[in-house]
Amino acid sequence: MIRFLLISLLFLPLYSCVPIVGVSTVGIVKTGVEIADDPRSLGRIVDDSVIEKKFLYKISQVDQKYLLKISPKSIDGRVLLKGNVDTIQEKIQMTKIAWETDGVRSVENIIKVDDQSSWKDKAKDLLITSQFKVAIVANNNIKSNNFNFTTINKNLYIFGIARNEQERKIVINEAKSVQGVSDVIPSIFLKDDLSNNQRITN
Repeated sequence: MIRFLLISLLFLPLYSCVPIVGVSTVGIVKTGVEIADDPRSLGRIVDDSVIEKKFLYKISQVDQKYLLKISPKSIDGRVLLKGNVDTIQEKIQMTKIAWETDGVRSVENIIKVDDQSSWKDKAKDLLITSQFKVAIVANNNIKSNNFNFTTINKNLYIFGIARNEQERKIVINEAKSVQGVSDVIPSIFLKDDLSNNQRITN
């Protein structure tokens, strides 16, 4: 019963009435910064708050533990995910859920995976990730901002949105060409596969 009340209190603002522009609303919206110092419009602040609450609601439906483990922050529809998870699969799942949240324009996932790799192995993984980042940024056929990636135990995991099948193949080929990679595990959706694909038209 207590858990139900906590969830209800968390998401109640999502379904409350949005304040009308022009009416005094100072103090109604809490975003972590004072409205007077925030360069965003009041409408944008409200939209970002709604995005965050929608994302939290979605991950609570997967498992309520994520409400304590994952912290989203939306600024102008650009979502930053922070926190800790136990597996790379969970990290990928959080990214996917964020992309599927209405209003999201981009996703940056800096969620940490609590793996048991040694410092030496982590250094090798970091080198692989860095080499891949350089490769896709330098490739004019890839919109690098649409992809998230991480390396664990020499396995390069990629999640993102490709504008077409050709771009998806180019990304995978770039990953496979990185020195030291044992395996490439892509979770790349095509732009047309998204129900809200206008998010990545720019």
